[in-house]
Amino acid sequence: MATKVKFASYQGLNPVIHEKTRLAIMTYLISTGEASFSELKGELQLTDGNLNLHMKVLEKNGFVRVHKAFVERRPRTTYEVTDKGMRAFEEHVALLERMLKLSRRSRDEKS
Repeated sequence: MATKVKFASYQGLNPVIHEKTRLAIMTYLISTGEASFSELKGELQLTDGNLNLHMKVLEKNGFVRVHKAFVERRPRTTYEVTDKGMRAFEEHVALLERMLKLSRRSRDEKS
């Protein structure tokens, strides 16, 4: 009998991280360590409002830390992933990897 990916597996995906824009933000921040609002906006091709909305969700859930400062008398906002955010991201990716492995196994068993 072929192994199947159960619907319940999808229920374990973290909805905060799974949303494509937030997944891109988390991936970018993890790869860079820290990024400014302007950098994230440019690299991910987001509007100010869209990026601001997603960053608030990530901050509210404790996945990113916000740093506000003035650089040459201009405001500068930077973000970094928290330990909680890193754990949540790693758990999310691990679940996706397990689901992919089960899907491949199921496909191979059918062959």
